[in-house]
Amino acid sequence: MLVAHRRAGKTVSVINDIIERATYNTRPSPRYAYVAPFLKQAKDIAWLYLKEYAAPFQPKINESGLFVELLALPNAPRITLYGADNPDSFRGIYLDGLALDEFGNMKLSTWKEILLPTLIDRRGWAVFMGTPNGPNHFRDMWYDALEKDDWFTEFLPVNATNIIPEDDLLMMKGMMDPEQYAQEMLCSFEASVRGAIYARQMEQMEQEGRIGDYHAQKGLPVDVVMDLGYRDLTVANFTQERPDGILVDKCIYDNLKPIGDYIREIKEYFALTGHRMGTIWLPHDARAKSLQTGKSIVEQFIAAKLRPKIIPELSLLDGIAAARQSFPHYYFNKDRTKDLVLALKSYHRKYDEDRKVFTDEPVHDWSSHFADTFRYDAIVHNRRVHDTGPRSGMRAGIVDPTGPGVHYGFALDDIWDTQPKRGNRL
Repeated sequence: MLVAHRRAGKTVSVINDIIERATYNTRPSPRYAYVAPFLKQAKDIAWLYLKEYAAPFQPKINESGLFVELLALPNAPRITLYGADNPDSFRGIYLDGLALDEFGNMKLSTWKEILLPTLIDRRGWAVFMGTPNGPNHFRDMWYDALEKDDWFTEFLPVNATNIIPEDDLLMMKGMMDPEQYAQEMLCSFEASVRGAIYARQMEQMEQEGRIGDYHAQKGLPVDVVMDLGYRDLTVANFTQERPDGILVDKCIYDNLKPIGDYIREIKEYFALTGHRMGTIWLPHDARAKSLQTGKSIVEQFIAAKLRPKIIPELSLLDGIAAARQSFPHYYFNKDRTKDLVLALKSYHRKYDEDRKVFTDEPVHDWSSHFADTFRYDAIVHNRRVHDTGPRSGMRAGIVDPTGPGVHYGFALDDIWDTQPKRGNRL
């Protein structure tokens, strides 16, 4: 996995890498491929490089087929340029190695269903490279590869390569949006989401070390907060509220499963961990009766001897405001909330290029269901919206920043509750 900034030289590097590997491949008729999102793009980006750096090996150049054969080597390895826009061009071939440039702009199925099988016979290798360009499979694979010992990873932001003059970088900073510069030049996967709704809050959580090795404490109840779907994702957070913060201990998700499967997973969590079950929170649509069974999801929980509550209703924008206010109190179990963390970084509004504004409504994509669950979580654990009992400390509530003056995220009774009691003295 290679993540590099624009103009870092990754195409030149990988073309030379392919040629070098071909020089010590002793198998008969080696085959290598450089793949770009589009065939024309592959030709524009890599064809001149391939011909130039293959020159010392007496190449046989085929302009129409976009391949060279290195005739100076006894087994005449062939290197071909392809476009991922024509997946059928890969069928029936074998490869000793391939490089996928700007992998995030290709369909993941092209790799998994078509290109991966071409490597199996020869036990070939693959390079995935590009510049971050949003919440996609390239980012997911990057994070997965970082945790695996059998993957090589290289991360090259512009401040690591130092190949672009400082004056040029200053000019680019002045002309690009901060998110664009962070994406294109600093290789930030998080900043690559333009209009990200919770970007600053997630960045602050990481800086303060609140995404880490945190675990639910025995003896304190753990709530379950759910967003329901069938074709869309069903997501559930296992959340424990403590006097000094709110911990999301685990996040589970799936789709195309009956509600009984999630009820079983919830019971298994408490059986395996020994934690005390708190409140199960369901969205309003859990009251709707199914046309197939005639029962609502609430009734199915009750039949399983679990008595859920309905999440207090709040508009989408007010719920997002509530979530933003609640972020400073949250902690995440890093190992068991990875997808939730990525989703909250990716949740974003669409940018209208013509009007030069972001839309009010968030984009509905894979991250929406995780973000909805966290929004519900913030609502039910925010004492301004739902008072769960005696207060254990000062907690910022939902602030409606209307009118002039200074607005605070707490009320006078919050301050009173934090003061030591001295009998009847005021």
